[in-house]
Amino acid sequence: MNLRVYDLGEMWRDWTGLPFVFALFAARRAFAEREPLIVRHVHRAFLRSRDISLREIDTVCDQAARWESFSAETLHRYFTSALDFSLGEWQLAGIAEFARRVGGGDAGFPKDVRVRLLPVP
Repeated sequence: MNLRVYDLGEMWRDWTGLPFVFALFAARRAFAEREPLIVRHVHRAFLRSRDISLREIDTVCDQAARWESFSAETLHRYFTSALDFSLGEWQLAGIAEFARRVGGGDAGFPKDVRVRLLPVP
């Protein structure tokens, strides 16, 4: 059996010239308007968690290596050089292009999806 490994982020960048956003915290506009305090609380908690994890990256990697099949050094390299934890205009363009190409119909989101960022507290 031949095993092939693909880097989906790299493939997307080669195909579109844009970054691929693998995950983000999102809330529908109706919910955000109905429950702004909850949305802001969760938003701040996610930002704090990201910041603490990056500040304590060595501890995170040491602990994660206990149950992962990767060494702490490999995880450190992955978290600090392979992943980008920012979400700005460039990443939003990648999200919009993804939606344009695969959204609509049964995808669960429109082809013209718009993501609005909350201001950083």
